Amino acid sequence: MKFTETALAGIAQPAVRAIGLVSMLVLSCAAPTPSRAMSCRSLTGLRLEGNTILSAEQVDSGKFVAPTMMRRASAEFFTAFNTLPAFCRVRAVARPSSDSEINIEVWLPVAGWNGRYLGVGNGSYGGSINYYRLGESLQSGYATSSTDTGHRGPASESAWATNHPEKQADFDYRAVHLTAETAKTLIQKFYNAAPTRSYFSSCSNGGRQGLMEAERYPTDYDGILAGAPATHFGFRTFITGDFAAFEKRGGRIIIYHGGNDRPEANLELFSSVTKRMGDTTVRNFLQLYVVPGMGHCGSGDEPNDIGQWIRPGDSPQHSLFSALEQWVENGVTPDGVIATKFAIDGDPKSHVVKTRRLCPYPEVAAPNRLGSALDAANYECP
Repeated sequence: MKFTETALAGIAQPAVRAIGLVSMLVLSCAAPTPSRAMSCRSLTGLRLEGNTILSAEQVDSGKFVAPTMMRRASAEFFTAFNTLPAFCRVRAVARPSSDSEINIEVWLPVAGWNGRYLGVGNGSYGGSINYYRLGESLQSGYATSSTDTGHRGPASESAWATNHPEKQADFDYRAVHLTAETAKTLIQKFYNAAPTRSYFSSCSNGGRQGLMEAERYPTDYDGILAGAPATHFGFRTFITGDFAAFEKRGGRIIIYHGGNDRPEANLELFSSVTKRMGDTTVRNFLQLYVVPGMGHCGSGDEPNDIGQWIRPGDSPQHSLFSALEQWVENGVTPDGVIATKFAIDGDPKSHVVKTRRLCPYPEVAAPNRLGSALDAANYECP
């Protein structure tokens, strides 16, 4: 089964999960939620250039009901909306042109904010807010945002773009950038503090959105996890691999792509960036992981759970997103990740079928002296 971001695996080792939970508690203690400068409801009165706040309302714990989704959730998606903590839900619309109508949602935890901002993206042609990704991000303590990319409709439909160059620009790059700007302004107003770090995580067209941010707006995000980025997707603006400004300001990027999902375009992108910027420079800010046997963004019979789904208590050893955070915040370069195949895709409570150690491309994990080839712990990266 193949998944896209908007349509769109027993339990990891207890000790590792415990370490992740302890780390999260330490972070929570180290960075308590600051006193709020504005109430949720008062955010409605904010005046933002080219942007209108439609509503700002507090959603009590367990009370959020997701609108009808444009596509059915796949197994890995977060759907436990009735478990979400209380949050301030802000709906806004940005109109950078007379033909623009970019819908935006920003979710702000009422308590337990981890101090970070996490932007999420869309698959295919977007057309709706990504509530699945908003839910998993909020559940893990992030202030988070999503956009419909400037139009509403099925993700498979692109007729809205015909003879609408401004809407094409909104889709190609403008909507995600304006969403980041809006979210950061609201975070500052609500918490009386800017996010300590800003991240973007998404797959497919969402992966492209992340790389486009790094190219065109290098100050929007500090770290980007780009899954299967559709680098040749869009209308008039495409990924070139010019990440010089992003690298110069200390940004970090991790790209992942399924081995069964035709990763050639991103292997080519990685090669071209390396030729342009040099191997040493690239190693300091960009990594690529090709996941054997994995399909589009996930799925497959081989280990394919690598941290592309945000979960509380994830560890850098098992999650590329957690590894990205550690790289950005502590300067620890990821040396690989343990991919997991759960009995039930996307359910870490089901038992572990098998694991595999993945290394940043072009490195390949080699066996150590521990023995069994069935356990990722018996392999290491060069």
